[in-house]
Amino acid sequence: MARFISVEIDASQLRVAEIEEVGRKERILQCFSIPMPQGMTEDGEVRDTKNLAELLVQGLEAHAIKSKKIYFVAGSSRIASRRIQLPMVKKNQIQELIQTNSSEYFPVDTSKYVLSYTILGEISEKSDSSEAANPDRKNARNKGNKQYDLMVYAAPKSISAAYNELAENAGLTIQGIGYTGDSLYQAVRDIYAKGVHLLAKIEKKYTMISIIKDGDLALQRMVNYGVDMAIDTVMQETVFGEIENEWQALDALYTGKCLNAQLDAAPVEGMPEFSAAKAEVTESFRYLIGNISRIMDYYISRNPGTVFDSVACCGLGAGIEGIAELFSNELAQQVQILQNFEGADRVRDGEQLYLYAAVAAPSVSGLNLMEKATKKKKREQETLSGALVIAAIGIGAGVLLSAVGIGSHVYQNLAKANLEKQIAEKQDIQDIYDAYSSAKSRTASYESLYAYTDTPNEQLRDFLEEMEQKMPSDLTLDSFTSDGTGVSFNLHVSNKNEAAQVLIQMRTFESLTSVTTNSLEEGENGEVTMTVTCTYAQPAVVDSNVQ
Repeated sequence: MARFISVEIDASQLRVAEIEEVGRKERILQCFSIPMPQGMTEDGEVRDTKNLAELLVQGLEAHAIKSKKIYFVAGSSRIASRRIQLPMVKKNQIQELIQTNSSEYFPVDTSKYVLSYTILGEISEKSDSSEAANPDRKNARNKGNKQYDLMVYAAPKSISAAYNELAENAGLTIQGIGYTGDSLYQAVRDIYAKGVHLLAKIEKKYTMISIIKDGDLALQRMVNYGVDMAIDTVMQETVFGEIENEWQALDALYTGKCLNAQLDAAPVEGMPEFSAAKAEVTESFRYLIGNISRIMDYYISRNPGTVFDSVACCGLGAGIEGIAELFSNELAQQVQILQNFEGADRVRDGEQLYLYAAVAAPSVSGLNLMEKATKKKKREQETLSGALVIAAIGIGAGVLLSAVGIGSHVYQNLAKANLEKQIAEKQDIQDIYDAYSSAKSRTASYESLYAYTDTPNEQLRDFLEEMEQKMPSDLTLDSFTSDGTGVSFNLHVSNKNEAAQVLIQMRTFESLTSVTTNSLEEGENGEVTMTVTCTYAQPAVVDSNVQ
């Protein structure tokens, strides 16, 4: 059975697993992690390939891993994804069709990106009532309109180049580059085959949130909140001891009681400094919890009646003592640490399995974000060989034509027959294009219809929730007006300083893009009255990547 190395490079850790292929499945034989020095990576792209290669080789030697084949799992906010449907074509034509229409999926210069995809399944259009009475017609229509359900990814070529250079410096042969979200989904899809489940992969600078329904990836989002704020807070609070670096701070989070069970927990009597420090560390998770809660609410609003069968977390943050209890209390849902997934059955007890979910099944889906440099060279060689063959044929034909005049007539007939054969072979492209145009037209109609469901106050609830969380309790509002683009109101505060603080705080609202005031009056008692106009932001989770 073949073996290879699976590597995830996060901002905080280099995670390595030795993988054994068993049929179409993959399982971990052993795994380990290496702390990452600062500055080696930036948003998923390796900056120092030479020193990182040395760290990787040392780790492989220490664990007696002999395999020279390596598969990387990349995570970056610059890797874009889009869920699309394509007509049923031969699988070797899918990549070419995606490349041709890439500008419709991603509003960037796709020549600077590597495009790849995974097949999530096959879908058919629902039949109408007239077809229900005619099963033969219904079956024929569904068969003719069957489509691939695909997740398409676009990764900057600079990420692929860096990983190729890293593998070369380490003396390894790169097999491919996967995506963290896809690899994580492949590792848990079987254990989440029934019901609705949420999995949050909490890392240093980001958290990836996946919702899986009956084994299907229903929604996946990346938010820019992780454990970095908690690490910084622990380093600044002296009550946790002398902490010199982020790894000591993370160890304190893993082994010490640095978190409260709730965001607004009551302080411990007789320990004011320790209580205040724990409150600050706990507070650093408020925005992350808020984002997870909003994504859950968004999914439930699109799928009324949904109940989450499980909520779990993995990644760097999952090892923090008390994080599951904190999230359980704030999300009103039992939260567990992920300790079981596909391919982890041979890992020894005591391993921090929640760290390695993304490296357990890196190549199962077939996704590969590696630039196909070797294939380009192969095509160039084939082109050169073809040119030599054509030249030889041309010389032979010239000799033949000079000797026998009829040779020209034979050659032209053969060339004509060859062209007619090529035209006949390409005839199915028109059918593919017609099916694609039809699907595109229907999509535009559905999107136009959906636009009519938008209401003027889509964003009002998020704004009011942030007002409740962040504004002082003595703030008074009147003349409150809201429309589809923003909100306007008068507010009263006790003095100018408090008015300034209110404006500054409101400009941090995630639900707003702008906050302005065009009038301010100060009463004789120092009370300030001002008119504030705010413009809504679009909700962070509303997009069409995965639905």
